[in-house]
Amino acid sequence: MKTWLALLGAPSIVLACLSVNYALVTPACRLGGHALLDGVSGASFIVCTAATLLAWQRWRETRRSPAPSADSTARPARAGFIAAVAAGVGALSVLSVIAISIPQWLLSAC
Repeated sequence: MKTWLALLGAPSIVLACLSVNYALVTPACRLGGHALLDGVSGASFIVCTAATLLAWQRWRETRRSPAPSADSTARPARAGFIAAVAAGVGALSVLSVIAISIPQWLLSAC
């Protein structure tokens, strides 16, 4: 479960962040600030970071496990690979949330 949250959940959070920020531009303009937009981006950043850290922790756990013998299945190697990919996807999602947030820090909501 630790890997799937970063693998599938983090990119979905990025898309949700982008969609909700677009929907909140008009209310943020009416309020005269961008606190709503920063709140959504901040929450998205926290969730994506947490998912990435969980996947990274899972990857570290699979690296510490003993090497499989010749007659065992390749399941531990597969779990480690999926965890590493999930950590990479989660890190890319964190960077995407930051990239989405930069224009809203620099530009007015109106």
